[in-house]
Amino acid sequence: MGSGSVLGYFLQVLPIACLAGICFLAIRICILKKRGARVSPLTELLRCIFVCYLTGLVSLVILPANFWLFVYDGIFLGWWYGLEGIFRIGNISLVPSIIKWLRGGISIGRWGLTMLIGNILMFIPLGFFIPLITGIKNLKKMILLAAAIPLFCESVQIFSGRNFDVDDLICNFIGIVIGALIAFGVLKIWASEE
Repeated sequence: MGSGSVLGYFLQVLPIACLAGICFLAIRICILKKRGARVSPLTELLRCIFVCYLTGLVSLVILPANFWLFVYDGIFLGWWYGLEGIFRIGNISLVPSIIKWLRGGISIGRWGLTMLIGNILMFIPLGFFIPLITGIKNLKKMILLAAAIPLFCESVQIFSGRNFDVDDLICNFIGIVIGALIAFGVLKIWASEE
């Protein structure tokens, strides 16, 4: 399990995501107590999970690869060298892998399939949480967000040493739409039970 594996990246992000969730929950409880607001445990749990997920997603998608590993090494081992080298301009890939594959230019092996499926699965929770947290119930708005969010992420990645990849745009879009459709179904079921 190297730091460049899917599990390695997840384990790098897990502590910071949990820390973000704990901080969010502590601040949220203080704010709610100060206001004397009624607390819905399910809603607050969803918000906390969303903050953890969003922190992890930003860490995995926008920050440079192995960013938290560099930070951990700096904090715990005093090794700050190399951190300046992780912020660099990345590459741009505008031809989808499916087109390259159909032309015979590449073979989509196990790694490629893992990346494509992973990029869909990674964004399903975002599509699921947005309607639940924000109350957006309009499919057209969700489709616009499903297009805008990956475009923003991929554009920012160029400046953090990652690549702008049209495959990621397509897969992230699909993931957000799938998540939104699931959330709309859940909201419809909840509405019919009330």
